[in-house]
Amino acid sequence: MNGRWSGWGSLALVAFQVAGCSLLPGGEPTLDSALRARQLMVPVAGVSPDQVPDNFRAPRSGARIHGAVDIPAPRGTPVLSADDGRVLRLQRNRKGGLTIYATDESEHFIYYYAHLDAYCHGLAKDTRLGRGQVIGSVGTTGDAHRREPHLHFQVMVRPSDGRWWSGDAIDPRPYFTSAGRAKGKRTTRAARRDARSC
Repeated sequence: MNGRWSGWGSLALVAFQVAGCSLLPGGEPTLDSALRARQLMVPVAGVSPDQVPDNFRAPRSGARIHGAVDIPAPRGTPVLSADDGRVLRLQRNRKGGLTIYATDESEHFIYYYAHLDAYCHGLAKDTRLGRGQVIGSVGTTGDAHRREPHLHFQVMVRPSDGRWWSGDAIDPRPYFTSAGRAKGKRTTRAARRDARSC
């Protein structure tokens, strides 16, 4: 089968499941309801759900789609954990620069944060995360344009084969329920001070 059509087939299956037409028998929660239950926070301090750009389906080379949202913010703006969970991996790579792979508490979903300027001090594999916890800061590492700092944020379904970095992507915008607000911080300015010490 053509790889291009195979990719679209996977996306169609995810769209089918996210629309609430789950293939799960016996009244088990659908993918849509499971992700809604996570009540995702926008992972950039000071950004509300309606400010997250609609760039999930932006075209990429090779007939691919972006499969993530790019959330613009000034360099150094705190990047927040979108959900409770834990860190799976910190990685530096050519495309994403400084990146974080994390999972929710149920380990059904993978959250990928990329183009970070820095990690917070002490962040490591298996670090427990709380929604709104400052985990890094917005930057332009990797292949991001140096004059356009942003957070590349991706939500994926955790595949059963254990290859958590290769799950099917889901547009996170319908699942953001709250604006980015650093845990325990009353202002974005206070969160920025924390992010500078990351």
